[in-house]
Amino acid sequence: MNAGQGKAMSESEARAKGFTVVDLSDNWVPFILSEQDADGQEPKPQPYRQTYLDLANDRVDPDVLYLRGGGPTKTVPSKPQGLPAAQRRAFEDERKKSRAKGLKRLLSKPADNFLEPFGIPPTLSVLQKRFEWDAKQAECFAQVDSGAFLAFSGSVSYQSMDESKRDYQLVLGDTRWVEQRLEKQQEEAAGKVAEAAALGQSDLDVLSADPKHAPRVKRYRNGIARVAAIKATQQRLRCEGLLPLTSKITPGVFDLPTHEALAAFEQKNDVFSWGILGDETLVALQRTPAQLQFETFKRVLAERVVDSASILEDESVLGLGKSSQYKDENGIEHAVPNLVAEYQSALLAALGVRNEQDVPRLFGKLSPQALATLKVAFAAPQKPPYYTAEMQLEVQIDRGDVWYDFPFDDDGEQRPQPRSRFPHLTMFVRWNNQRIALAHWRTTIGSWRSERHPDGNVYYKYKNSDVGPRVWKNIVVSPVWLPPDGTPPKDMLTRKKFDPAGKPETVVNTDVVGPGFQSAYGLVLAIHQQPSGFDNQIRTHGSVDYTSIARRYSHGCHRLVNNRAVRMFGFVLAHSAYTRLGDQKVAFRRQFAFEKSVYEYSVSSRGYQFELKNPIKVEVLEGHILGKLDKPIDSFVRKVSPAGDRGDEADSNLVLPEGAGGPSPPLEAEATGTTGAKPPPKVINPGQARALSGLPAKQAKPAKKPAANRH
Repeated sequence: MNAGQGKAMSESEARAKGFTVVDLSDNWVPFILSEQDADGQEPKPQPYRQTYLDLANDRVDPDVLYLRGGGPTKTVPSKPQGLPAAQRRAFEDERKKSRAKGLKRLLSKPADNFLEPFGIPPTLSVLQKRFEWDAKQAECFAQVDSGAFLAFSGSVSYQSMDESKRDYQLVLGDTRWVEQRLEKQQEEAAGKVAEAAALGQSDLDVLSADPKHAPRVKRYRNGIARVAAIKATQQRLRCEGLLPLTSKITPGVFDLPTHEALAAFEQKNDVFSWGILGDETLVALQRTPAQLQFETFKRVLAERVVDSASILEDESVLGLGKSSQYKDENGIEHAVPNLVAEYQSALLAALGVRNEQDVPRLFGKLSPQALATLKVAFAAPQKPPYYTAEMQLEVQIDRGDVWYDFPFDDDGEQRPQPRSRFPHLTMFVRWNNQRIALAHWRTTIGSWRSERHPDGNVYYKYKNSDVGPRVWKNIVVSPVWLPPDGTPPKDMLTRKKFDPAGKPETVVNTDVVGPGFQSAYGLVLAIHQQPSGFDNQIRTHGSVDYTSIARRYSHGCHRLVNNRAVRMFGFVLAHSAYTRLGDQKVAFRRQFAFEKSVYEYSVSSRGYQFELKNPIKVEVLEGHILGKLDKPIDSFVRKVSPAGDRGDEADSNLVLPEGAGGPSPPLEAEATGTTGAKPPPKVINPGQARALSGLPAKQAKPAKKPAANRH
């Protein structure tokens, strides 16, 4: 295809002519979710493949999947402990009926998943429906006060309904005060006001020139701008169909429905935020719906072409110096290209799409069936010479700034541990005696986290990220995370609301177990093994918590944004020899008790596995150690609440049924070292941990200013 014009040909014919074929159909999945190789071997079914397709096509939403309770991960409704058999059966029957009603309700409404930030971009058929919706809402969008977004430069996040109402009432109070002061000002200083008007100043400028009134005038101006931006946001979200008319809101109040609808708007447009009005979200709100949809269209094309062409290079390697350059066979030096952008631009040109108006025109040329089955062959840019069928890939993970010191004082208050150099993962290729950087992305390392001790209490424990040489031998797609024994029970629970008229239920969080985009491991992982084969449970993997990768920590693993993890491991498999092992079956069941209820879940798969024939070398750098300690504290450290009590989070002392619980089975054979009973890990107090860190037990409190002399 070229400039939107082309002719029909078979895929084999297009490839024979040297074209790159991109699958733009509704049945596309990334290569990591494939089930068969080109060698004609028997397919190995991938259980998550159909779920991915259903989510991408908005045929089903995650809560429907949860209520169905099938698949590799299954949850069993909780039940109060100690009920007689008859009451337990009645309780389970009632819960079953309630779940059936919730499932029927969810299936009766269209799914709007907005899962692009989580690694599942929408199909073109879904995108076409979004364009059609926006066209119908054109008049509504035209009435949105877009100037309010430009006038507001702050940030609004949802804390509580009470706080949102207080903020709004404060603006109303400031407004009344300003009106009263301006009226009085007109009466008392008419000449001064007239002089200011001649200079182009407003009455409010005159009021703010008074040092006594300046702070409140400033607060008033900020508050008015904030309320106007919230009102405009609510207008925009109504037009988007994200804030239903049935939602009871107060214009200008940043309430929970507004916050949730704004979070959906961010996810729809791949904005990395959590329902916060500010920064990138404000920029997105200033753009027209057609402009935002065009950006989504381009991102969808990028993921498809990256996967089809098996490329990786983006702009992330800019600034890496010598490693972002390479010399060709003639010794001529080149910069590592941004292949993702180049291929995306070439595909857009082939489709004849230059701007947001061209996308609906393209859709209009195609019948729904043609769009749903669309594949495009185009002349792609030439790849650099270091591209070969099998590439010598390697990875370096720089841990950046690392703090081992205990970060809490005896009062439970956290001390700052600032970082200026953050962890990064870089993928290289070795070619012609050169080490060439292909991608350089932010990742995470471990730090202090909550963990359950064998005594049943939850303390702080430093979760370190291993340093030194490792290898990636096993790549696991749609992985399942089996929570280790140290996982606090409450971390395995979540609140879900299946009935709009009912209350949220506390349920087992099988979303985090997986498989799926919400899994603790995301859509794909690689196991870090020492050269000896030992596995210390460190992985590089995708993550649903995309905002945390920029600033926060992990339990020791190296997390990536899901779509980057999908790109990278698809690229690895495309350029490495491997064995397709397929779905790894397991029979695992666990029960646990928490707050007088028993919860249960079972797992039948650990994920779909590939084994690399030539493992990829991974070097984890120590990073820059900050603080007093040069190695982690091995002991558990008690939690202390600000009120001064120990803060131990003890598990419920309910007795579990015989055979419940138990350790997680390994994903693969592990070198476990010596066997035999080990003494329980030591538990120390925060003061002892701070002493080991060479720091005072408490933060120095700022001295109070002496009271002003009133005489």
